Amino acid sequence: MILYNFKKRPHKGLFLILLCFVSTLYSQTFKPRVTSVKFIGNNKTLDYIIEREIRHPIYVTLDSVLANSDMNRLENLGLFSQVEWKAIPLENKCAELTFFLTESIQKTPPIVLPTFEEDTGWSIAGLWVLNNYRGKNQSLVLGGTIGGKDTYGLQFSDPWIFGNHVSMNLELGSSLFKHTFLDKDIKVNSFNMSFGKWFGQSIKANFSFELEEKIFLNKKSKRSFFYFAPSIMVKYDSRDIYWNPGKGLLISQYLRKAIGIAPENFWLNQWNQSYSFFYRINTIDKKLVMGLNTSLNSKWGKKEELWLNYLGGTSTIRGWELPDSSLFYSQSQNFRFGHQSIYASMEVRYEIIPKYATSLGIETGLILVFFNDIGATAVNWTNIQELEPMHGTGIGIRVPFPIINVLRLDYGWGYRYGEWNSGAFHFGIGQKF
Repeated sequence: MILYNFKKRPHKGLFLILLCFVSTLYSQTFKPRVTSVKFIGNNKTLDYIIEREIRHPIYVTLDSVLANSDMNRLENLGLFSQVEWKAIPLENKCAELTFFLTESIQKTPPIVLPTFEEDTGWSIAGLWVLNNYRGKNQSLVLGGTIGGKDTYGLQFSDPWIFGNHVSMNLELGSSLFKHTFLDKDIKVNSFNMSFGKWFGQSIKANFSFELEEKIFLNKKSKRSFFYFAPSIMVKYDSRDIYWNPGKGLLISQYLRKAIGIAPENFWLNQWNQSYSFFYRINTIDKKLVMGLNTSLNSKWGKKEELWLNYLGGTSTIRGWELPDSSLFYSQSQNFRFGHQSIYASMEVRYEIIPKYATSLGIETGLILVFFNDIGATAVNWTNIQELEPMHGTGIGIRVPFPIINVLRLDYGWGYRYGEWNSGAFHFGIGQKF
């Protein structure tokens, strides 16, 4: 809160403040000099967590572009349901750059609730989430599920554990679930530790080290793979707002090598590439944005049926029902399964209700999306060139939500060789790209 002392020459003090305020609003040549930066509303988040995201210097002329960039960086922390800034006028043509923050829900009590994943269906989850742990933007999650997917595990992350934008993430867990389209169950035990580093404001590298045991089993057979899997991901990210970008590029390169421990002769490499572009079409408050994405996924090594992927569903080509074992073994849609894939998406996103914080501090809003997907997959790249691609088109909504960022619901229709299918609903967490 800013307090002004009007005991001495109050009329003159009031006049100077009003003059500074009017000049700031209406003059095209006057810009106040920023003498301080303050934050209001961070009841839990420690000041230094916010300060390290601020790039606007003090004792310089206000730069609204820099102030907006700082506001976007605070928004992208995922800690606040609403962030705004104002230049609070002071005397002598100066101003205080003030960020008004509304903290989002940052933790849950130990709770039990239903949860849904498109691949595995409904489960009952026991969950304890501590987001912004100790006010330091750390995250601690303990939980498990029973039902479509049986799991238990923990996850801890700190985006600044070793100084300037050096992050660490630790995951330990076990899961058991039915394979999407093979007549098998999958049991996974894994330990993963990763470290990330920002280079400048747009490039981030992440190095991960994973020990994993993956078992494919049914009543007739059991195949077990125990391997060490180092990986590296490099991203170029110039998006303004992560949850709903209005401009920028997101380019991602991910390389992973699975090195067999048992059996020793097992090895499998994968390379995933993603290229996304966002462009805001309008200039009014309710954003209208076009987003484009192309993704390429390759595997080489000890490839076999157990490691096949599929197209269709919320993360690839929407408008197609998930494949099941009867569809896979009937071989009626072999074009949906492969080790190599390429697909592209176009989305037009319109903010019906721009994101805002309710009286409870919970973010809400509504985005309407029109989408079109196209892609193909095959065992080898040469086979993809011979395939008629899959298409999917439809409509969806996006709702900002605490902790998980975005709830996504789509309905689409698939198209191939001149025929449309009956359509499919898709539910997801986060944007498709």
